[in-house]
Amino acid sequence: MFSKVLIANRGEIACRIARTLRRMGVAVATVHSTADANALHVQEIGESVWIGDGPARQSYLDIDAVLKAAQAVGADAIHPGFGFLSENPLLARRCAEFGITFIGPTPETLELFGDKSAAKLAAQRLGIPTAGGLANATEDAERVLSAISDLPLPCVVKAVAGGGGKGMRVIRSIEAAREAVEAAIREGRSSFGDGRVIVERYLNKPRHVEVQILGDGAGNVVHLYDRECSLQRRHQKVIEEAPVCSISDELRGQLWAHSVALGEAARYLGLGTVEFAVTQDAAVFLEVNPRLQVEHPVTESVLGLDLVELQVRTVADRRLAVQQAQVPAPCGHAVQARLYAEDAAQGFLPSTGRIEAFSVGLGVRADNGVIAGCEISPHYDPMIAKLIAYDSTRERALKRLREALQQTTVLGVTSNRAFLISLLGMPQVAANTVDTETIDEWLAAHAKSRECVGHVAALMTVWRHAVHRASAASGAWGDAALTGWRMRRDPAGKAGMLSITPRYDVSTPSGRWQVGFGATRPDGLWPVRIDDELFDVRVGQPLADGSWLVTLGRRTMRMSARCQAGRAWADFEEAQLALDIKPLHAAQGGGGADHSGVAVAPMMGLMVAIHVEAGQKVAAGDRLATLESMKMEMPVVAAIDGVVRWVGCSVGGKVERNQELFRIADEA
Repeated sequence: MFSKVLIANRGEIACRIARTLRRMGVAVATVHSTADANALHVQEIGESVWIGDGPARQSYLDIDAVLKAAQAVGADAIHPGFGFLSENPLLARRCAEFGITFIGPTPETLELFGDKSAAKLAAQRLGIPTAGGLANATEDAERVLSAISDLPLPCVVKAVAGGGGKGMRVIRSIEAAREAVEAAIREGRSSFGDGRVIVERYLNKPRHVEVQILGDGAGNVVHLYDRECSLQRRHQKVIEEAPVCSISDELRGQLWAHSVALGEAARYLGLGTVEFAVTQDAAVFLEVNPRLQVEHPVTESVLGLDLVELQVRTVADRRLAVQQAQVPAPCGHAVQARLYAEDAAQGFLPSTGRIEAFSVGLGVRADNGVIAGCEISPHYDPMIAKLIAYDSTRERALKRLREALQQTTVLGVTSNRAFLISLLGMPQVAANTVDTETIDEWLAAHAKSRECVGHVAALMTVWRHAVHRASAASGAWGDAALTGWRMRRDPAGKAGMLSITPRYDVSTPSGRWQVGFGATRPDGLWPVRIDDELFDVRVGQPLADGSWLVTLGRRTMRMSARCQAGRAWADFEEAQLALDIKPLHAAQGGGGADHSGVAVAPMMGLMVAIHVEAGQKVAAGDRLATLESMKMEMPVVAAIDGVVRWVGCSVGGKVERNQELFRIADEA
């Protein structure tokens, strides 16, 4: 067994691996970038080596830096986790040169299965059905476009070193092909250091089923049963579960056999996952992920096994840590949800910033990568935590997971918590009639929901209670006219309603309100005006867990909130809210100038491309620039027709959230 392992990763997976290794009596150390100097994995593991600046290419993807870190801490093995260098054959090869064990497959296996092109060819040689298409990988966009012209649409372009939906685009029209191909190549380079892609036909509404395998490197391979990951958004898994409840036992056995055959042919070492697309007509091979998977906890839950321990022991001893007959049959059901720092209401835009509060509901396993005080950086995947619910049946596990999410609090950044709660409440999910396009179709069919005005009133009242009273009665936040009010007729014609002068401009990415407060009444109620609606709000004292009870009229709601001078966040049971708050006179400053032509950065990130220049005419919706954050690309577009008068960014430059990037004016 190893004496010390360097975990060459970050976040929840670094913490999770460290816990198992320490339980096994193995010492651990890790690595960090400048952006992760105070990250949870650094705090929890306790020994970490700085390996470079924030961008992954300058730190977590730097093989030399990782190897030097292993030598510095005296590690005799490296565990790569998932993502980053976990599928990089060069790291595995260099480890051998340094006398360090790579806890994963051999370099030859990584070259085979870490490359989607080579893996597909290997499956075809074994007679396993595949999706066809262009199997020979390339990063020559023209060659890819030529191949697409010969394929029926839709088709899909995939980065050969990709995973987690990165470097993957579905092409439904020739007109959109070039942009999709170039984006996939860029994402492959950025996320995995490999821009090569393949193209294959896109199956219509398949289920995503995968099989966990474990091999000893000598041709002996066992399967650890199956998982379903059909609930995906843009090819990124959202909900995973085990075991699979949607296929026949006959097909299940075929998938186990295909997976073991691939592992035996490759003399697979360690843990791996073989993935399939399953339709009513057939099941086709997609890829092999030659590493630990994000969703491994659901398999652990139903088998009662620690997959990291099996992986480490098998690689260390070069013999299977468990034989097929010793693998227990799945018992019960497990469901996992990925909690991300992203804004579902804004197209799942990643959210950066400081976590002000974080807690997870009861009754579930939480593999978290942050705690309160940690920063969500624009450089990496925005995962906050994985919540895993286990129970005797699928129905009970889904219910347990949804209830835990309702009790979970994430403040300081916007999370997808409310989206996950809604998703788990869908009838299709309960009935298990889902496929890989279910979420995207559901989102397309439902208009973006506007925030509940009552929630705005509740949070603004807590904000006034927490921030305004604590501040000095001076400056914008201590506006002496804050409680100014007068009697007038309500716009709706209700005589005698208290109408309060708006003092604050309050906004979210999808809504904007003018807010004013009346004088506190003897009964403790605050009159709060939200545009032309009036709310009587009472705020109780903070509860033991830091949450608040807020009463609007006859309705009382519990909410968790954090407030700063110009910002407030709240989690309600099935909703969340993040408000930007400005004194109204400041929001209306600038001589009444029209700012509709100002394009700002939706979040912190790096500019990877600028598509316009000063003096250029643009139309509303035209792409002005491409911003990269959290390994994702997102467009910055013009809101109006006009001429670009000013460009405030440059390629390769870092931008902050809400930073002005372009100013567009009418041609006149």
